[in-house]
Amino acid sequence: MNTKITGCADALNTRKFADRIRERNPSFEPEAFRQLTGTDLTTSKIGYGSYRVDHRFDEHAATLHEAIQSGCNLIDTSSNYTDGGSETLIGNVLSEQIAGGKIERSEIIVVSKVGYIQGQNLEEAMRREREGESWKEVVKYMDGCWHCIHPDFLVDQWKRSSDRLQLETIDVYLLHNPEYFLSDLHKRSPRANLEEIRDTFYDRIYRAFVQMERFVAEGKVRYYGISSNTFPSPKADFEHVSLRRCYDAACEASKSVHGAQDADHFKVIQLPYNLFEHSALLEVNNTINGQNMTVLEGAESLGIGVLVNRPLNAVQGNQMVRLAQYPYNPDLDYQGAIDREVEVLGETENRLRTTLKDWGIFSQLSESANSTLFFDVAQKLPRFLPQIQNRDHWEQIAQQYIIPLIYNYLGQTIEACPNPNQAEWNDMQQEYVGAIKRLLSLVSGRFNRMASLQAEPISEALDQVLTGEQRKLTLSQKALNFVTSSPGVSVALNGMKRSEYVADAMGLMSVPAFTESVRKLIKAIEE
Repeated sequence: MNTKITGCADALNTRKFADRIRERNPSFEPEAFRQLTGTDLTTSKIGYGSYRVDHRFDEHAATLHEAIQSGCNLIDTSSNYTDGGSETLIGNVLSEQIAGGKIERSEIIVVSKVGYIQGQNLEEAMRREREGESWKEVVKYMDGCWHCIHPDFLVDQWKRSSDRLQLETIDVYLLHNPEYFLSDLHKRSPRANLEEIRDTFYDRIYRAFVQMERFVAEGKVRYYGISSNTFPSPKADFEHVSLRRCYDAACEASKSVHGAQDADHFKVIQLPYNLFEHSALLEVNNTINGQNMTVLEGAESLGIGVLVNRPLNAVQGNQMVRLAQYPYNPDLDYQGAIDREVEVLGETENRLRTTLKDWGIFSQLSESANSTLFFDVAQKLPRFLPQIQNRDHWEQIAQQYIIPLIYNYLGQTIEACPNPNQAEWNDMQQEYVGAIKRLLSLVSGRFNRMASLQAEPISEALDQVLTGEQRKLTLSQKALNFVTSSPGVSVALNGMKRSEYVADAMGLMSVPAFTESVRKLIKAIEE
């Protein structure tokens, strides 16, 4: 492991970063950078969300480099994002940028989260369980997804995240969806005493916060908080997380560790909020200082910064609505083109298998490896395409399954091929990769078309409220500007794993906040 990067984000240098970016981009609006509420840090209003980025993909690293140089200085990740690959990518990029003199560590705000037990964490948890050393208070929510916020687990996870990020200090460390405890009990015991369950839940929060305060005292964390999907939910909901009670728990934790009953380090929360999921703005679910408030009002009253996730992925009923439009050819019969390209790919894969068999490649492989080296994408893809729900689901399948599968096929072939005809192999490989790219592009175009047609009425409805210049924004920019124009919001976190996504999102830095009430925008799309 490389030597870790010292320091943390600070007031002086986050402000200097903003000033330097403004000098290079005079079109940036005054509110393009703002204070992360409750802290002394200056942040870009758009943050780099890294839910699906992975250090194995050069394009993902390139987009983070680009986002930082475009003015994004808040990066959000979590221990479970791409099984640690997201944190690894961020650590690599920050190290490169700092070593190259492009940024200073103290200019960048790094947010990570802890709580999920998946992937490598799950393997470790199961190993510990077999050996009688289980982490305590684990919530076994479902196969493949456990959860824990016990102090011992936090200590273990901070070290792993710190190593991957290559940072001595994580600027903001959040408990990641601790409501899994409530969700699990609601599923298993729906008639259980809710008040008793909530008391147990907030006791767990308190003990986790005690550990967070210890992290602060040790210089491992600067600020901490909670990322919860149920901060905005109605107070009566079984799984609702109360900002007020979390704040009280932080005050008690501070008193336990430092002797001062305040919440000077509980300064950031994260929650979902978008044009369709707007409970954070409208649902009154907290009583703070004798006043009934929404979670956004409560956070502002308590001096807590709000990071918004899923600004472009709205859940409406049981469907995901993507608040963005993408390029596609309106005159193309995508299904027909996909069928033809599958046929071409199938012929290419047949020739590959025949040639490799003639070269004796299969005899060089073990039985288990032989079963995976099959070049069968043309057979597999049509079978699962009907099961893909939307564009985001398709991108996830392509990035996490199809592309790695192809790399595996090609990599194992190169390793196992005893005496290939290099020229013939190069030609076959080029033909195969070309056929794959054409097919994946067509499938993406088909889902782009579906998403864009679904989103078109939303953009048209917003245009009934927006002014002439505002109407020229892309739908994703309108949706992001809705979020960043909302009172109480510090940062909108946006996934930017492609260069065009960076350009679109960071283009918002030159766009003024909506002058019309955000409530009018909500009303426009509801009508």
